Order: sequence, then C-alpha cells, then structure tokens
Amino acid sequence: MQRFNFSYDEENDDLFLYNPKSRSKGSVELGDIILDFNNKKELVGLQIMGASRLIKELVGESINGIRSILSDLKECRVDAKVKSNLLIIKMCLLSRSRSISPVIPLPSIRKRSPALAYG
Repeated sequence: MQRFNFSYDEENDDLFLYNPKSRSKGSVELGDIILDFNNKKELVGLQIMGASRLIKELVGESINGIRSILSDLKECRVDAKVKSNLLIIKMCLLSRSRSISPVIPLPSIRKRSPALAYG
C-alpha cells in the first residue's frame, strides 16, 4: 500500500486522498467519488464526498465514530488494483486512537465512453 497525503473537510464531510509524488492527468466522477489518474492510468487521487456516510456502509461503524476517525487522521495508505471489470480500492485510515480499512469496488473504466465523447 502506498502512503497518500490527506485532507478532511469536517463541515462538508469530504475526504481527499492523494499521492504527493504523482500528478493527475484526468478525473472520473462516479456518484460521490472522484478518481484522479496519472498518464499511466494509475490512481493518484481520490475524493469522497459525504465520506462518513459512505465509509459507514463499507465498515459498519457509526457515522459519529467514522467522523471521529476522519477528523483525527494521522496516516492514510491506499492500494488500487484492477480485477476483471472492477477497480478495487483498499484504504487504511489511521487515527491516533484506531484504524479502519474500507474497500471500495468500482467499475473499471478502461476506454473512453461514447456517451462521454458527446458531453
């Protein structure tokens, strides 16, 4: 897992994770998740809007517990792998008191969509 930098906006409940050694060359928005990729199509950034709600569904903790972890983050690690037609994003979010490890499965977008080409 790679160490990612992080920023959590408590007021809007937005979590932004990014690789400080890579630059984004393009983004894909899937619902409340924005994925940033470099020119090698590697995940270099991830923004989750309404983060505590989504992470609650993934790990089964209370929203207040998740917000407590997010507001006290100390370290983040991210691993992304493509399996079949899924992009599997594994995160390890460590606060001073504990850690959680949500996994987000998303459709893998490998080709430019004809629907997006007209947008």
